[in-house]
Amino acid sequence: MAQTQAGPKGPGPFFRSAAMSLKPLLLLTPLAALSLACVVTPRGRVAVVAPVPVVRTVYVEREPPPPRYERVPEPPSLQHHWVPGHWQWDGRAYVWVPGHYQVRPRPEAAWVPDHWDRHERGWFWIEGHWR
Repeated sequence: MAQTQAGPKGPGPFFRSAAMSLKPLLLLTPLAALSLACVVTPRGRVAVVAPVPVVRTVYVEREPPPPRYERVPEPPSLQHHWVPGHWQWDGRAYVWVPGHYQVRPRPEAAWVPDHWDRHERGWFWIEGHWR
């Protein structure tokens, strides 16, 4: 019969095998603790760069129709600016895009209107923007 308790010669085989299976774990514990201390923090600023949309100029042979009359509603606040409607080319015909209010990005910002312009290749659209 196998000895299971400590005798005159030390712990029995059960305790020796349990201790042997824990030995690798006990040896790896300090290494695991050291690896947790090796955290690298970036220095300086991190910049997130948004992709720049590709803008392709589309030339239209036909001149756009004259702008439509739009009744301008009351602004929601003094920070809102009315952006008039315009004709947009959909690939086959001009389609009216109604005007809308936009919030000024800064109190002193001025809206530079979007418009159609003439070129030797045809008519092309110039987007409006805040200045």
